[in-house]
Amino acid sequence: SWMARMRTRTILLLMMLALAAAWGSARAVLGAPGATNRYVVVDGDTLGFIPKDCLFAAAGLGCPEERLRLEGVDAFESKQTCSDAMDRMWDCGKAATDRLKELVARPDFSCQIDPAFVDRRSREFSVCFAGGRDVGATLVKEGLAFSYGPDTRYLPLENEAKAARRGAWAGRFVRPQYWRLGARLSPE
Repeated sequence: SWMARMRTRTILLLMMLALAAAWGSARAVLGAPGATNRYVVVDGDTLGFIPKDCLFAAAGLGCPEERLRLEGVDAFESKQTCSDAMDRMWDCGKAATDRLKELVARPDFSCQIDPAFVDRRSREFSVCFAGGRDVGATLVKEGLAFSYGPDTRYLPLENEAKAARRGAWAGRFVRPQYWRLGARLSPE
């Protein structure tokens, strides 16, 4: 009947409007698909990774951000402070974050993501490279991060930075893993 056809058309129109609104909302949140993989620095050892290809890209939407953690390193927390050789406070956490930003800004920056290993904050472990060099190794060698976890490949670099008094090793600091638990640098 005429009423049943009108009801069907109205329902179809409402469904199409709802679908268009949902796509528009998703586009507002995710944006347009990217032409390249993008990386965004969260802190000294955490990145946001926005891949160029995902299921959403087929619908003309950007891909959601994935969180990556540099495998085997623990960098100073963003708000963490250290003291230098003259016992003056400096923003070692900001320095670690800024250094990672410098490395990520290189056109040849890339990461090898290991989706099999995820930490308790749902970050996938990754080894990243800039200028053909391991980014985690660079941060540890510069005294802005530490060898961390069961992977000890960066321990020799940490010992080298310590011996040369590079970065935080020139003064006093609290290791990031203890800083996260509430430990703070005590005045001397």
